[in-house]
Amino acid sequence: MSGAALDAEALQAALLLVRAGVETGAVRAVALVVVDERGGLEPAWFAAPTLGPHAGSILRGAVAYLGARMDAEALG
Repeated sequence: MSGAALDAEALQAALLLVRAGVETGAVRAVALVVVDERGGLEPAWFAAPTLGPHAGSILRGAVAYLGARMDAEALG
């Protein structure tokens, strides 16, 4: 999922995919940062207990990777 402009339909589809993955057990962890119309941030993260004490490290690595991908796309 990428893009500079918010596409409500694409966002809803992505969220449905995440929900389906959670329901089937395919999704083991999720990190979310919601930015509201005033620029406020609402961060949250969730992880399956089976990921153990390293769940936070796994998600931080995923978020760093996402940030690098976003930077590369913006420069590309």
